[in-house]
Amino acid sequence: MKRLQHYSNDDDPISIFPSEIRKVPKSLEDVVRTTKFNKSEIRLLYKGFKQECPSGAVTEREFQSIYSHFFPHGDCQHYTRFLFRLLDRRKRTYFTFEDYVQTLSVLIRGTIKEKLQWIFRFYDISDDGKLTKQTFETILRSLYNLLGPNSYIHQPVTEDTLAKHSAMLFEKLDFQHAGTINFEDFEKYCLCNEQLMHSINILSSTAI
Repeated sequence: MKRLQHYSNDDDPISIFPSEIRKVPKSLEDVVRTTKFNKSEIRLLYKGFKQECPSGAVTEREFQSIYSHFFPHGDCQHYTRFLFRLLDRRKRTYFTFEDYVQTLSVLIRGTIKEKLQWIFRFYDISDDGKLTKQTFETILRSLYNLLGPNSYIHQPVTEDTLAKHSAMLFEKLDFQHAGTINFEDFEKYCLCNEQLMHSINILSSTAI
């Protein structure tokens, strides 16, 4: 694969994709225009991305390998699959720096509604606009597996504990007792949860 071109300090169009998969060349200005980051922030993010992903395109297997370095005692296979699905916005079986930085832009600089929409989509693993009790259980299991058994303060999480936790969380959001949760229900719950909103707002102030 050909060498990925670098961002320079001027405004000339510079590609951010490997030539084999690049369809429309992107410039620094283009990326700034489609995100909420400035040029300096984009260059810094790109430097870090290139160190981890020198080819410029990240497959699901490569993404899983990257995550395994941060969670060496856990099983990140399922969690990374759910997260990769959102990063691979165009369903190409890989994501690029542009995909990565646009996702980061939403999570760090997006409005509260944009962030909640992203979180909802992460949980919506069936892509049908509805969350179920099984959905919560699947996501929570992937999170527990990601953290690994050494992260539990008291004792390992059992299937029974996992089922009770997900059921309790689901019941709090299922206002209409419909058996499924749509985005409006999810948003309403989150906006009324002061602790949750505080956690989301902390994300906005995270330094790059």
